[in-house]
Amino acid sequence: MLKTLLRPAMIFIPLGLGIICPQAAGMNFLIRYLIMVMLMMVFLGLNLREMRIRRSHFLLLLANLLIGIVSWLAAWGITGDKTLGQAAFFVGITPTATAAAVVMAMLNGNVGYVLTAFMITNVGIACVLPCLLGFVCGNVSWDFMLRVLESLVFLMLIPYGLSLIIRKLHPAAEQWPKRFKNQTFSLWSFSLFIIAATAAEFFQKNPDVSLWIVLEIAFISLLICAVNFTVGYFLGERKLRREASQSLGQKNTTLTIYLALVYAGPLASLGVIFYVLWHNSYNALQMFCEDRRQNRSVALQQK
Repeated sequence: MLKTLLRPAMIFIPLGLGIICPQAAGMNFLIRYLIMVMLMMVFLGLNLREMRIRRSHFLLLLANLLIGIVSWLAAWGITGDKTLGQAAFFVGITPTATAAAVVMAMLNGNVGYVLTAFMITNVGIACVLPCLLGFVCGNVSWDFMLRVLESLVFLMLIPYGLSLIIRKLHPAAEQWPKRFKNQTFSLWSFSLFIIAATAAEFFQKNPDVSLWIVLEIAFISLLICAVNFTVGYFLGERKLRREASQSLGQKNTTLTIYLALVYAGPLASLGVIFYVLWHNSYNALQMFCEDRRQNRSVALQQK
């Protein structure tokens, strides 16, 4: 039973600790480096033989873009609040998480499918984000787009380049993602701690923030989370529905939290912060059920 609860605990305990330790928000400069390390570990483990591009991968990318744009326009249009629109956009536009492949491995699914989705959605979204962010943030200028592009290059191309160099000099490094799977998961947990602390500090410094707008952002985030996992499920091929659902539902939230904080402000980033809670809650439930299933299977074999 303890083993079954361990991985969910590594999600909720950091979130709880971050909420009661807002002073840890001073470490939020580490978020970009944690993203880079987690990305590098993913790139190190990429096996082109496992990666097979399917039609559903491009459908997931299209859905990712449309959910981001439609959520932005709908939230802004219905409420008339630009900040709510921005919060919805950052939630919807977020590409597949670096940890999605890790979670899918824990769920004994097709990791290659999720890795391919990770590559396609992250590259595809990165190509359009500099332009889209200009419209969403109300700053359609070359200077703004170049700054966004610079951030994305720093966050994504450097880890990819480092992974190529490391694999060239030390081919055995290809096994590091599997060997250090728990350490990678710990980095993810640590990033959740910093993100929760950043949110707690924001509320501490802004006591006048309306509780209603926070609840609206939380609801929008929850709704988009449900849409993502559901739409992803139906876009996947018959035997890959769970993988497609995970690819669209589990988001690289640390990436867009960073972008939202830098280019739109703390309140706009709340949507993605809430999404951390929603999709990780679902992940925790998935892992709990999978661990119980495996434990029952082992128990039946021993009888």
